[in-house]
Amino acid sequence: MNSGSSKQNETPAAAAARIMRGVMQLGRGDKQGIDAFRNTPEALLAAIAPSAALFIVLALSEFVQGYNAVEITKILILVTALLTRLVVSQLMARFWSREAVWPRYATALLWSSWLPMVLSLIVLCVMQIIMPGMATSRSALAGVMIGVELYELWLAWFVARAGLEITGGKAALLVVLINGAVAALYLIAALLPPHYNALKEIMGPLPKP
Repeated sequence: MNSGSSKQNETPAAAAARIMRGVMQLGRGDKQGIDAFRNTPEALLAAIAPSAALFIVLALSEFVQGYNAVEITKILILVTALLTRLVVSQLMARFWSREAVWPRYATALLWSSWLPMVLSLIVLCVMQIIMPGMATSRSALAGVMIGVELYELWLAWFVARAGLEITGGKAALLVVLINGAVAALYLIAALLPPHYNALKEIMGPLPKP
């Protein structure tokens, strides 16, 4: 009774600290980090909220600047990719009879997905301070991107294994299915008008120093 009451009376600061603790634990390979996330629809909606807010800001920015088909497509792809991750993972959770713990897994996945992004920014900032020349090197940036991407794949695998309580093989399959579905979205966007090419955008020309 006291445990349930404490959860209901949890302050926003305490909730944020709990989530950050869980993300850091999962990020370093500690399965106990999954216990920091609630297995409720409300917790999942709270995890979606930051991404939703970002999408709204991007959409309003485009509305103010004027219609740009490529940028609008980019925002729509980001929204669709987020929903695709949730839909594919829920379908597989249902197939494996793990749907009961899917909200907790999805919540942990969404929160932990910010970690690779933060780490990449930290690495780039450190490079800029210690080795300014490398910070503008295409090969160095490509190395950082590959390293972050590999870590992101591992983290997604680990969260799936811990969150859905499945084997490593099933977790790997889930990561492949999710990323395959998202990759298909970006391929379709590149092939159809207005031909938004995310890879070309990422690997575009470096800014001049």
